Amino acid sequence: MSYELGANGFAGVPNDDRTEVITPVGGTMPPVAEPVAMAMPPEGGAVAPALDQARHSRKPLVIALVAIGLVIAALVAAFFTLRWYYADRVAPGVSFGNTKVVGLDRDALTDAVESTVKATTITVTDTNGGKVTASLKDLGADVDVNKTVDALLGAKAVHGVGDEFARLYPFDKVSVPLSATTDDYAMSTFLTDRLVTEDDRAVASTVAYDGNAKAFVATAGRDGKAPEAGGVAKAVDAAIASPGTGHTVNVVFKSVAMPVSAETATDAANAANQRLAAPIVITNGDQKEMTIPADQIAAWTKPQVDVQKGTIALAYDQDAIKAYLAQTMPAELNQDMVKEKNVVNKDGGAVLYQEVKGVNGVAVKDTDATAAAVTQALDGGQGGTLTAQTDVTKFETENRVVDYTSPNGDPHAMIDLSSQTASFYKGSTLVKTFQVSTGAPGHDTPRGTFFVQRKLSSDNMRGPGYFTPNVPWCTYFTFSGVAFHGAPWNPGGIASGTPKSHGCINMNVGDAKWAYDFLPVGAMVEVNGSTPAGAVR
Repeated sequence: MSYELGANGFAGVPNDDRTEVITPVGGTMPPVAEPVAMAMPPEGGAVAPALDQARHSRKPLVIALVAIGLVIAALVAAFFTLRWYYADRVAPGVSFGNTKVVGLDRDALTDAVESTVKATTITVTDTNGGKVTASLKDLGADVDVNKTVDALLGAKAVHGVGDEFARLYPFDKVSVPLSATTDDYAMSTFLTDRLVTEDDRAVASTVAYDGNAKAFVATAGRDGKAPEAGGVAKAVDAAIASPGTGHTVNVVFKSVAMPVSAETATDAANAANQRLAAPIVITNGDQKEMTIPADQIAAWTKPQVDVQKGTIALAYDQDAIKAYLAQTMPAELNQDMVKEKNVVNKDGGAVLYQEVKGVNGVAVKDTDATAAAVTQALDGGQGGTLTAQTDVTKFETENRVVDYTSPNGDPHAMIDLSSQTASFYKGSTLVKTFQVSTGAPGHDTPRGTFFVQRKLSSDNMRGPGYFTPNVPWCTYFTFSGVAFHGAPWNPGGIASGTPKSHGCINMNVGDAKWAYDFLPVGAMVEVNGSTPAGAVR
């Protein structure tokens, strides 16, 4: 409370809604200036008229402020509600051709875009009365539905606080087109196929493989006509910008040259044939190799005609190359390991004879790498020899030690063609010599060092022009079938030393039985001398 100084003393004048007069001690109230506030009524009395009037004057203001606050709160609530609702939906003010998309979520929007694309057509007519109604896809427009949906959902993007309000403001308009790429060549091809007869179309020169000629040949194309598609291209652009409606375009025809010349096709055929004439050989790096057949290379060759550029390029079906080599290379190039078997002398281990030649084991691997090398060779137009990637197992060696030099060593035989005799030894010790009849001239017994392969007490022998059953005591010592055996039909040739057999060693039956028993499998047989023209005894 504050006070003011009156004429005769202090008069307290408070600054609130109530006024209290303080009377001086022992005296009456002196006169004072006009009070600045209303005096308080007696206790229990009525409110002064001025105070009541003040209170009533404030009530509309309070009501107005409350109302404004409620409106603001409602607007804020509405804003956040709309912000939440449209967070993953198309915002107000976004248009997409004639299709209503505001408020759609991704799934519903995807369906709407797909339906709109299907509904977007272009009808093309020509001066000859031809007519075709085409989709955007028919005319070379490749629509990306997912990108279009993303663009619609992302329209009126938010980058700041102010954008939040702008995104929800329906009178801020944004038009979203289809997300699409166009292909003028595909459009022209479609229109030509539908509006131009085959006889009137321009045809490119081509290259193809002739199986009978075993060569690539060129076929010349021809000039023709095609629709002038500029107006159609504009209609496609308009449909992409505002999809969902139909368009009608009229076209005229123009003369066009053959897309690929005959000379270009001939050059491509010659290049392809050059590749067929250059063999591609694949080796396993050891003993085997394979040559890719020319007709297989022809099957892989795919001439690529580019009518827009007027060119023909040679390409190769890499998947087919991989599949062929994956199947063929193991069958042609794999080899089993073969243990080498040698007959060696006991003195120093010198190899007297190699019974079995050693072979490394080879297993082809990573045929795709070889396929890539084949493709590279074909692309380069040159043949060559390629080495496959393999796993190699080195062959093992097995030695059989014999003693053909010491007295009474291992059994072996020596045939002397010149004397028509067969001598049998144990080491250096001669055990027995027999008269024989060897191969006649023209059927000479082969010379060299051999080893007994197998023994049969009886066998049927055959060759060009003869068959002899039940031949006794056969001791074979060559892979070609030369053997000691009994020859009861040739006693005269044996006795006279006349070569009369088909290459075998004819012996008397008893002598053949002795040789059969004496020589074990693996025993050495040496054939020396030369075949006489007639009898030597």
